Amino acid sequence: MGKTPANTDVQFWRDPDLPGVEVRYSSYCEEAFRKHTHDAYSIGLIETGRTSFFLEGTMHDAVAGQIALINPGAVHACNPDLELGWTYRMFYVDSSWLESVAAELFGRETGAPAFPSPVVDDQDLLAHWRTLFLAITEGAGRLEKETLLVQGLTDLISRHAELGDAHQPATDADAVRLVKEHLAANLAEKVSLDALSEVAHLSRYHLLRVFQDAVGLPPHAYQNQLRVDLGKLLLTGGTSISQAAVEAGFVDQSHFSRVFKQHTGATPRQYQKAADSNG
Repeated sequence: MGKTPANTDVQFWRDPDLPGVEVRYSSYCEEAFRKHTHDAYSIGLIETGRTSFFLEGTMHDAVAGQIALINPGAVHACNPDLELGWTYRMFYVDSSWLESVAAELFGRETGAPAFPSPVVDDQDLLAHWRTLFLAITEGAGRLEKETLLVQGLTDLISRHAELGDAHQPATDADAVRLVKEHLAANLAEKVSLDALSEVAHLSRYHLLRVFQDAVGLPPHAYQNQLRVDLGKLLLTGGTSISQAAVEAGFVDQSHFSRVFKQHTGATPRQYQKAADSNG
């Protein structure tokens, strides 16, 4: 290995809302890793540069814009191209997540999925996992993070794992209605995807597909819309921004302001001033 590599940016996040998932952001310009294994799946988003990595006796290259997939227990060593360097976002995901999602996807126990190609080109999937990374590192709500993770794993397995075709879910109006009612009645709560699955009597995967088909939004986005609508009512009624954030179920005023502006094109303060001027 030689001298200690000059790694200027290495950060880890472990989110209590996603047990069994660890994420990291790393930038390397020197060799950093010996051969090693992980008990978890490694899902790497190559952001800049190039890595030449050893995987179970074979060398592979991955460049910016590609996804690296390493199965649990596989001996590997990923290091940067010394001329280009290497920046990446990595997810370490416990096998229980992939096994449960695969079982929901195919309607049967499949065991641990395997990814035959260690490097894939899939820009849509890359963008989705980047969104999940930001949701974790910026402290998004539990439902949003779970939704992004389950959907990301679903797409990853269905597109790139050694498994058969998935069953197509059928729309269930009653399940959608029950989920919408549950979300509306628990706006201030940290609703989990498991809880919604129980309410709908559907697997998490089927619920996400059915809800998206019927509503046009995933559950967490629908929940945010309900929270913004409540926030508007509260602001119109004279409630302070900080109190409206709490009563509408947001983590804090900053999160409330960010989501509120995304939905309305205005900040809560701008909206409140408009309400005051119209009063």
